[in-house]
Amino acid sequence: MLYALKDCANLRVDNSAGKTQMFVNYAKTSSLEFSSDSVFAMNKNVKAVRFDSNREGTFTTSMEIFPMDMIPLLFGTKFTNETVPFAKREVLKVTSGSATLIGTPKVGSLQVFKVENDDKITHIKEQSVGTPGTSPDTYSISGQTLTLNATTFPDDNGYIACYYFVDTPSKSFKVDNISFPGGYVVYGDTNLRGTDQIDEFVQFKLHNVKPQSNCTLTMDVDNIATLEIVWDIMGDAEGNMLTWSSIV
Repeated sequence: MLYALKDCANLRVDNSAGKTQMFVNYAKTSSLEFSSDSVFAMNKNVKAVRFDSNREGTFTTSMEIFPMDMIPLLFGTKFTNETVPFAKREVLKVTSGSATLIGTPKVGSLQVFKVENDDKITHIKEQSVGTPGTSPDTYSISGQTLTLNATTFPDDNGYIACYYFVDTPSKSFKVDNISFPGGYVVYGDTNLRGTDQIDEFVQFKLHNVKPQSNCTLTMDVDNIATLEIVWDIMGDAEGNMLTWSSIV
């Protein structure tokens, strides 16, 4: 029987203790590649005998949709629930010499700039904490309300950009210089279709894999980001790297 393959395998990823970490049925591509080193004994200038060694393998998966848990897996870490300083930017219109922030700034983090009215981006002058009743380019804050100088903002057509941090509960992870991914066992499910037009279920097992700790996420207005993970395939305690099984 001859077969054709047009599918991306669904993946089950288990840690070294056998506990399933994730199930992936949304990848666009998955590819297996094996290589080995060869040396030859020569009969004069003709290769006569080949010796093979050092088999290596990689398993590459690419996806355009993915759970965020996939990212910290590449760095040997996990998401945790914690409070982090979240960076905010607000552009506010100054009305009657005051403006009201939406958030509550973390103490000492607030920066206030007068900005161009047309783009509301270009900084004209930073406003410093002071006495706005008498000093231009100063402000005071009470709660979330900013009071600004009437000379700096003589009418109701001025804008300020406020940059600050807000302590916010979040789900986050860190990348450090000592944590790296662990080892996994990967099971892949796919189908081969024979020339009789009947699908044959196939499952492969990668006995000992470890994702390369490389990650590129390109944020592009024209193209969808693709997450590619390359897993190094190594041998288990018995030297097994791959088991390929057809269900008959």
